[in-house]
Amino acid sequence: MTPVQWAWCTPMQPGAIALVTLHGEPAALDALLSTCCRRVPAAGATARCLFDDALGTIDDGVAVRIAPTSAMLMPHGGVRIAQRLQAWLRAHGAIEAPLPDLALFPECASPHAAAAARMAGRCASRRALELLRDHAARVERSGPATAADIARARRLRVLIDPPTVVIAGPSNVGKSTLTNALARRTVSVTDDAAGTTRDPVPVRLDLDGVTVDWIDLPGLLDAPSAIDASAASIASRIAASAHVIVVATAPGRGWPRLSPPSPTTIVPVLLQCDRPDAATCPERSQALVSCSALQSIGLSELAIAIRKALVSDEDLADSRAWAFDADQSPMVE
Repeated sequence: MTPVQWAWCTPMQPGAIALVTLHGEPAALDALLSTCCRRVPAAGATARCLFDDALGTIDDGVAVRIAPTSAMLMPHGGVRIAQRLQAWLRAHGAIEAPLPDLALFPECASPHAAAAARMAGRCASRRALELLRDHAARVERSGPATAADIARARRLRVLIDPPTVVIAGPSNVGKSTLTNALARRTVSVTDDAAGTTRDPVPVRLDLDGVTVDWIDLPGLLDAPSAIDASAASIASRIAASAHVIVVATAPGRGWPRLSPPSPTTIVPVLLQCDRPDAATCPERSQALVSCSALQSIGLSELAIAIRKALVSDEDLADSRAWAFDADQSPMVE
């Protein structure tokens, strides 16, 4: 009899409930469940279970039989409980292994639909759901992945793990005010005094459907102190690894000179565009977007500009299937 395979569906860290998926032949799965359940649940049923090892009782929990070949164990989510349950499964002959998508999502009608369900749980950005909603049908229409599909999948990786977007520019032009406006809460301290932000301030944002790790960098000062210079050095290292740098300025402040590494994209934005001199200032001609965080002007336009810098309209509108497996993107944590 082939051993039952199992995999964690929740990370091994503190939590209310842990989740383990089991997959195997019905007889092998019955045998494993009989060691912890008072009664072996039939497909679609649940049962209480109790896990014991040489040290005593590990925990009680719930077993759910999803299908004749699939089940889920749901103990409490303590790290030590998870460690002992892991050892318990191994001691009872179960093998830890990546499970097929249909084992994880047996409610899906096809392997392609199950792959899309697995991917939907992996992606951070809601834009990904638009591409996954009819993934199985797209696969049927598209056929095998082409080189162009794989190249597109590499570009779509930003929908899986949040890319880094930093905002840099002269001190006191309104970068922190913009950060707070986009976050819709106070995450950066604002003040009229220059140099208020001395440490990078991170916040996770949704920008036109793409989730990003936004970092508000310390302002560029003309005569920085030793502390400010140290902060600027840290900011430079962060900016060097960013996917997009939003370069911000205000009327009369000029544009800072930055030398970002390739292929980082620059999005120049003029802040404080509600000022009377904003319409005629020399900085406006070079700005891709003009914003006023205090008046909520241009925020949507800025979000769209950053999203387009990360993932193009063409890649989102492409009717072919998203070749996320051919791209070798990490699917399992």
